Amino acid sequence: MFKKAKSLFSFVKDKLVKTRESITESITQVFKGDSYKITTSDSGKVKVTIDDSTLDELHETLILSDVSFNSSERIIEKFKEGLKSQETDKEINKTFFLSVLQKEISLMLSREDLNINFEPGGISIFVISGVNGSGKTTTIGKLANLIISEIEKKVMIVAADTFRAAAIAQLEVWAQRVGAEFFSNDNKDPSSVVYSAIEDARKKNVDVIIVDTAGRLGTNNDLMMELSKIEKVIHKQTGKPPIENLLVLDGTSGQNALSQIEKFKKSIDLTGIVITKLDSTSKAGFAISASYDYDLPIKLIGIGENLEDLIPFVPDNFSKALFDLQ
Repeated sequence: MFKKAKSLFSFVKDKLVKTRESITESITQVFKGDSYKITTSDSGKVKVTIDDSTLDELHETLILSDVSFNSSERIIEKFKEGLKSQETDKEINKTFFLSVLQKEISLMLSREDLNINFEPGGISIFVISGVNGSGKTTTIGKLANLIISEIEKKVMIVAADTFRAAAIAQLEVWAQRVGAEFFSNDNKDPSSVVYSAIEDARKKNVDVIIVDTAGRLGTNNDLMMELSKIEKVIHKQTGKPPIENLLVLDGTSGQNALSQIEKFKKSIDLTGIVITKLDSTSKAGFAISASYDYDLPIKLIGIGENLEDLIPFVPDNFSKALFDLQ
């Protein structure tokens, strides 16, 4: 699914330049000539051994690159195991060490549930949430475009952010731009808007509904309960929860965004996360923790302002882009 968009991941390396330069330079400094030992086996291959002080320094470097303590510990553990079990005939240089790290990070991020899901029959409903300024509205427009252009499904964008008239107008512009249906009404109760939208979508033979919700902080209990109510209305109308319940995170926030995941997970059944603005940050390392620490797939990433710059997440390509590897 989304094969054309996935092929664009060759551009991710260029888009992640700020993070790549920061994290690669920092990690390369760890592996100086006296930080590891090389022994040669009878087969002529070499084994690399790293002392604990170097591993501690690598751990600290990962944390300073916006990888959480928990995720960093996991990476160090697997990195150490990978070196211990490996004999190589490759040159021992920075590329060798970065490649071992890349492999372990790719495995951490790889999951069976990375793909965007669609109902095999009936309407697929996506609920999109996040704090103000995370890029939620733009993500909705680009996601609608991705679905329409690549798999040719009929999409309806629903304005359930009843607090801001500007948000409704912005969504309508996006719907017109990408060729999606648009639904809003004068009801101030977001769950009632969603209820009416589902009825309208059935009449228009819509395949996918994408629901925009008001930007909110996870500490605002009333607004979090509102999200839960939207979930219940969807279940009542369709007999199922939303097929995708996605939280949009601002990539420039780094580890500060992680607390949002915890708070949203307490109120709604998230199916995945979307990370935006990865082209504008040196903190893309937090994506590792967002997925691993909270047991959630990264479904999509935003890597620019163009319409096509929302793409499916591919762990192997993302981790290679982090370390400037082919």
